[in-house]
Amino acid sequence: MSALTEHWIERPGYRLRLCQAGEPSRPLVLFLHGYPDSQRMWQEIMLRLADSYRVASLDWPGVPAEEPRQPARRYRIAALLKDIEAVIETLDTSQVHLVGHDWGATIGWSFVTHPQYSKRVLSWSFISGPHLAIWRQWAREELGSLQPRRMWPALKQLLRSTYTLPLLAWPLGESFWRLGGVPAWRLVLRLAGVPHGDPMLNESRIQVMSMALGPMALYRQNIFHPPPLPPHASVTCPVQLIVAERDPFVSEAGYANLTDYVTDLRIARLPGSHWVTRSHPDETVALLRSFLEEVA
Repeated sequence: MSALTEHWIERPGYRLRLCQAGEPSRPLVLFLHGYPDSQRMWQEIMLRLADSYRVASLDWPGVPAEEPRQPARRYRIAALLKDIEAVIETLDTSQVHLVGHDWGATIGWSFVTHPQYSKRVLSWSFISGPHLAIWRQWAREELGSLQPRRMWPALKQLLRSTYTLPLLAWPLGESFWRLGGVPAWRLVLRLAGVPHGDPMLNESRIQVMSMALGPMALYRQNIFHPPPLPPHASVTCPVQLIVAERDPFVSEAGYANLTDYVTDLRIARLPGSHWVTRSHPDETVALLRSFLEEVA
């Protein structure tokens, strides 16, 4: 099994940590992590795929712990897309297979639907993270129908999303993480599917603060200022939606309008919660490997 090597990418006023493995001549699979975690969540899956692919992942600005906390503007999706582009340039390749989870999936969606960056994407696999504008369009249409059968799934999703309220109100979110610290972080991850004994649960307080405090701006910077809605049928690369069937935060119903925008959508399901990549790594690897082999 290959080992992960660590590199740093210099950006204007900050730097990004990049981990990679696998032969440089092989197709590149780039992994994007969500909140509140780091690229560590992908490491086991990356190592298992490194026998067939070149794999890489990055941490968002301000992570890991030794990096200074970054201003909120660094977490605007438009800025993070430039970070992804810088990573691809550093890896000296023209196109990638992209994989995202949680906010990594939401940010990845904007990369996949961007007129310029989309040319970089060979395929797109995502878990538990919608395109903000596509999701908002679905919610508006369902609620605007005034039909209880259609309104109820959207209302349930809004209820699932109430956890974002303290994260949107900066002082509340800051207080929650500073007071709760590592125990609060472990509780969140355990409730959302990270199994007991997982190495992800062993992070230090300073690392938890780096993952939770600065990147919390993802909510404030993007939810009320989503990227533009892409044109219909504009996503032409193969797309794999992996549904975590017991996800308490993101419902499958919220993806109902994806076929309006994606010309080649495949849907797979795993019987896990939000961090299904940690609770079901074998099944996740199998789905990714099968999809990548097929689209290749």
